[in-house]
Amino acid sequence: MFLMIPLAFYLSKLAVFIVSVFFIIITMKEYRNMFKVKEIYPHELLPEIIGILSAFIFTFSDKINFHPFITPILTGGIILSFFLTIIKNKKPYIMTSLTTISGFLLIFCGLYIIKLTYYFEENYGWYLILIYFCAVLSGDYFASIFGQKCPKKYITPDISPNKTLTGSIAHIIFCCLFCLLLTKFLDFSAVTSIGLGIIISIFSQMGDLTVSTFKRDLGIKHSGNLFLEYGGILDRMDAFIFSAPAAYYYLFIISQISDKLI
Repeated sequence: MFLMIPLAFYLSKLAVFIVSVFFIIITMKEYRNMFKVKEIYPHELLPEIIGILSAFIFTFSDKINFHPFITPILTGGIILSFFLTIIKNKKPYIMTSLTTISGFLLIFCGLYIIKLTYYFEENYGWYLILIYFCAVLSGDYFASIFGQKCPKKYITPDISPNKTLTGSIAHIIFCCLFCLLLTKFLDFSAVTSIGLGIIISIFSQMGDLTVSTFKRDLGIKHSGNLFLEYGGILDRMDAFIFSAPAAYYYLFIISQISDKLI
């Protein structure tokens, strides 16, 4: 299923938008189901509307630094979340509003995957997306392998009991190794590529811990059952939530320092 995302970037902007809408809808359905155990019901449609409007702007706008409608959309969504909670008498008031806001902020951060392609013309951006996905997924895989086989020093045993220092270091190393492929396909320097790998790894692990915190607080093992015993969409996509905007702003800073990403 995840191959849909890099493949969409290779095909067309319309394909990117359609895939984005698909993931927004199924993610929010799963997100709402997570909070049912606490009898908290994030608002229907509001996160989807915020997410789809943001996806449309990100997909079809060619401007890198200036999206004038994004801030009013997010601000309006935050205001509406509180307003709808009050007029619909949705209790608990604060938690209902905050879970709604968290929902569309999670989606919004994930949409930065689209923005990563802005630095390249034609289909060159698809190389960055493909390598980005491979870096995150390989980091998760090898972190699990090394975390199980090597001496264990747990980082956050109460939140994510399988998260070890050895696994975290392995995550960084393999993210960097995959990002070094950018030196071949997109003429990145080794220093820029390794820096990107470190940023992607750190923030992908932060995303993993954030979703794990949600699940532990809600008393559930998985966010859903879309992938059967492997969990739901948020279990699989948690590493992309924070790493996408972090990677984007890393490249933005590098591009401001140098005319090329070298």
